[in-house]
Amino acid sequence: MPLARKRHADHADTQSTDTPRATQRRQRPREDSSDAEMSDRNDEVDTPSGADAMTKKLVRLALASEYSRLPIRRTDIRDKVLGEHGSRQFKLVFDTAQSELRSVFGMEMTELPAREKVTVTQRRAALKSEKQASTTTKSWVLTSTLPAKFRTPDILVPTRAPSSALESTYTALYSFVIAVITLNKGVLAEPKLFRYLARMNADMETPVDSTEKLLQRLCKEGYLVKTREMDGGDEVIEYHVGPRGKIEVGTTGVAGLVREVYGFGRVNADEDTQVDPEERELFEQRLNRSLGLPAGARSNGSPDAQQPQQGSAERARPAEPRRSSRRGRQESESEDESESD
Repeated sequence: MPLARKRHADHADTQSTDTPRATQRRQRPREDSSDAEMSDRNDEVDTPSGADAMTKKLVRLALASEYSRLPIRRTDIRDKVLGEHGSRQFKLVFDTAQSELRSVFGMEMTELPAREKVTVTQRRAALKSEKQASTTTKSWVLTSTLPAKFRTPDILVPTRAPSSALESTYTALYSFVIAVITLNKGVLAEPKLFRYLARMNADMETPVDSTEKLLQRLCKEGYLVKTREMDGGDEVIEYHVGPRGKIEVGTTGVAGLVREVYGFGRVNADEDTQVDPEERELFEQRLNRSLGLPAGARSNGSPDAQQPQQGSAERARPAEPRRSSRRGRQESESEDESESD
């Protein structure tokens, strides 16, 4: 019996000595978890506040969208910037991002205008709809806030992606197409547009891509709006200036392009001091009539003002009602051809 008690006591001592080791082993994960919590707290202290982080995300989103020529939509801001718990901070984050864009990058987010109801079908659908047409699009693009004296080709150079030459060519092409449509009262039939492109040897191929793919890209990026409508059994395809075209080029850009072509721009005016003031005034009157501006108005404040570069916030006037009949279009085309001849 004493021997049995001794063995039982030794077994009890062994268990008692093993218990602290097991306890220590079990306590080690708890110490590791506490260290992880402390590191997370330190990271939270080092990271900026929620509103500051969302502001930086919105600035990055705006710059990336403009690089790809995509509109900055409110749905993208909600999904990619604000998240589930930040929808109430939209105004604060948006205003702060605007301030950062203006002070650091010299740009701001400008809201795109709503697309106009140009076809008869669209106007009838708008009349039948009980909902009032919204004046806001909840989509923005970046526009320049630099003063006019800094909007020079030496400062606002074309981007290098994919190349400066290709980018400048693309800018020149869509500026020309938008100018032609604007000077034709905001609407241009597809055959007439191809005649204008043929005079530039761009009716089949352009330095950017084929003409068809170029027009598709312009419509996709919002520079143009392509409409199709049946008129007396024939399909009529027309092009209008899109929302992005009105913001980036607009009436001011078209007027600047026309002045440079006819020799009344700032560069030519500085070099040639023998420009007749009466001739310039006559040219401005004709330009105002073509742009639909009242007599005596200036499309950009001064005939010698510098043509704005990409990112101008000038908006074009609404397109005038087009002639719905095919006879009216044929008469206008014949008049234009006789004038050109």
